[in-house]
Amino acid sequence: MATDIQAEAKMEIAELSPLNDIIAKCNRCGFCQAGCPVYRVTGEEHSLSRGRLAVARGLMLGELELTPDVAKALEDCLLCRGCTAHCFPGIKTDEVVTAIRHAYLKSQGQPMWQKVLFRSVLADSKKLEWAGRMAVWAKRTGLASAAEKSGLLRLAAPGMQGINEVVPTMPERIFRRGERPAGADPARATSKVGYFVSCGLSFQYPEVVEATLRVLGRAGCAVTVLDNTCCGRPAHSYGDVDAAREIARRNVDRMAAAMELDAIVSDCGSCSTFLKEYGQLLAQDPVYAEKAAALSRKVKSFSEFLAVKGLGGSPGKVEATVTYHDPCHLSNRFAKVTAQPRALLKSLPGITYKEMPEADWCCGAAGSYTFLHHTEAAGVLDRKMDNVGKTGATVLATECPACMMHLSYGVRRRGLPVQVKHISQMLDEAYAGPPAL
Repeated sequence: MATDIQAEAKMEIAELSPLNDIIAKCNRCGFCQAGCPVYRVTGEEHSLSRGRLAVARGLMLGELELTPDVAKALEDCLLCRGCTAHCFPGIKTDEVVTAIRHAYLKSQGQPMWQKVLFRSVLADSKKLEWAGRMAVWAKRTGLASAAEKSGLLRLAAPGMQGINEVVPTMPERIFRRGERPAGADPARATSKVGYFVSCGLSFQYPEVVEATLRVLGRAGCAVTVLDNTCCGRPAHSYGDVDAAREIARRNVDRMAAAMELDAIVSDCGSCSTFLKEYGQLLAQDPVYAEKAAALSRKVKSFSEFLAVKGLGGSPGKVEATVTYHDPCHLSNRFAKVTAQPRALLKSLPGITYKEMPEADWCCGAAGSYTFLHHTEAAGVLDRKMDNVGKTGATVLATECPACMMHLSYGVRRRGLPVQVKHISQMLDEAYAGPPAL
């Protein structure tokens, strides 16, 4: 049996040959140390891009086998591309790590919780919405806390920790699709957009969804709330590329009617960026390649769309000192949506904007990273909170639900007098009030 697994692992490694050229670009200079949040916490070579690429090189040369211990050396990567920003050849280590995670899952098998989550729940909007309602129920009844304290959570998903600490509360209800029309009157609208519903926002921050829809409506947009499921980013990050592709196909089908709209807008930076990658993800699919590429071209992040569209009306005065945290997927390492959210914030009367040191450094959330690597994530978050404190800001704005969750946790831990808000909430607050004189 062991021989069969080793043979299968070698076969999967052979399929990674296209990565040879990427791995060969690493000259082991170590400049990646300057941009890796995890390395700054652990100080361990395997946490560094250079170390991860050395593991990849060893696998490719047959010097290492794709064992659980080797795979574990690649588990604590945030996939944030902090290393890429400091790498002269611009190596995208996250792509190498994801490819090896994929090879490991194919050769060694996948944990049951991942199979259920990626292949069933996240791939089906009805199951996903049901799961969201159950999560809210479990949190509000105390069942979630009991599951963590009793060890049942670790039994179901080994390695999980800190969930109830990072997410102490849940809203009374989730945002549910199709409950009402959204946005401006279609007959008078100047734009027609599809709103891509983010899992994190609809379950944890439904008030952000409502704020986003109001802001889009005031900007003259008739909004169709799409019947999408998860974007597929979580499955892809864990290396389940096959599940991510299947989710992408389902979303392409579900959003076919949205191709007649002016844009598909998402207020989750991870969702909008991954949707933009559908064309690349399904490039080899003869049925979906063209449709996926066309959909990707339609996608805009919330601030990216509004920076061009304009907000409409006159904003009221918002008295606050504001700083902005760049979600990794909107940073210059990915989607390059950085100037737009800052411009929108600075346009609000009464705002004093303070740029944060290392604003584009990962906060440590990285989806579920903070639950599976809680110690490392907390260390990364501490550095972010140090920088937030230096600004003297009373509001910390961002455009990502996972970042909101983790930054809020950081604020609570430090006892900082700071409110964490989505940029749509800032705009909604300003445009809902009386115009500034």
